[in-house]
Amino acid sequence: MAVRYRLVGIIVAVCGCVAPATASQQATQAARPLYLALGDSLAAGMQPDASGRDRPTNHGYVDVVARSLARSHSGLTHRTLSCGGATSVTLLHGGETCRPDGDPGQLKRAEQILAASSTTVLVTLDVGDNDIEACINGDTGSVNSTCVKRGEAKLRQNLPQIAGRLRAATPVATPVIGLVDYDQFLSLWLQGAKGRAAARHTLPIIRRLNQIVTSIYKNAGLIVADASERFATEDLTHRRWLKGHGSVPLNVYKICTLTWACSPEPIGHDDHARPAGYYQLGEAILDALHTQR
Repeated sequence: MAVRYRLVGIIVAVCGCVAPATASQQATQAARPLYLALGDSLAAGMQPDASGRDRPTNHGYVDVVARSLARSHSGLTHRTLSCGGATSVTLLHGGETCRPDGDPGQLKRAEQILAASSTTVLVTLDVGDNDIEACINGDTGSVNSTCVKRGEAKLRQNLPQIAGRLRAATPVATPVIGLVDYDQFLSLWLQGAKGRAAARHTLPIIRRLNQIVTSIYKNAGLIVADASERFATEDLTHRRWLKGHGSVPLNVYKICTLTWACSPEPIGHDDHARPAGYYQLGEAILDALHTQR
């Protein structure tokens, strides 16, 4: 998802200051069941603090999935290479501002990790939103159509390579799941008539984004976890009571209660999920995983 770039420099990573592992330690680590996650700030579990600063947390969907997998895979370890602001370009080629200069992109690093692991049980991927959603103003809903077309072109160019290489690097019997998520801009609904019109206008853009990503994932042999149903993304018909705003469409209610997108200042429009929203994203992945078994 889009990230407010004031905190793009945050990374979920292990500091390189520890002593190198011995051969025995490396062998033990390689033999432990592994869940590997790649993606953007959602895969890092980022949420705003009380001052509105986005920070990675241990309440993300990766943590939800890892806790579930640990019940059936003793000694499970999970790693996330995710980075706030990641796009299909940075995931493929590197250059994420939250990583030291010269570090490889997430994909290359994932290939190295997967080659060293003998018991990978799951790989998840969450990328593409930032290629498109940066073209939409979260405060006004204005859309830069040229930016959207450019983002779609980059996505069509890069994502098949990412998905294909990730699938090829992962053991054949190990599932690779690509996540498709929600429309953060439904929060605009709360801004009166213009806001409602803007929110409606974003739906086909996000729908097209999700269709592109879904098609690419499936063509590469990935399993698709579509969280849009859990967020009722397309449901403007059913209504729920939202405190302070009265009756709103179900998709607006969901985006306001499962994410931080409808928050007052100092948080403001923040597209990251709340813990309840991350739980829904995690459950979407687990549903997709269990359906394939």
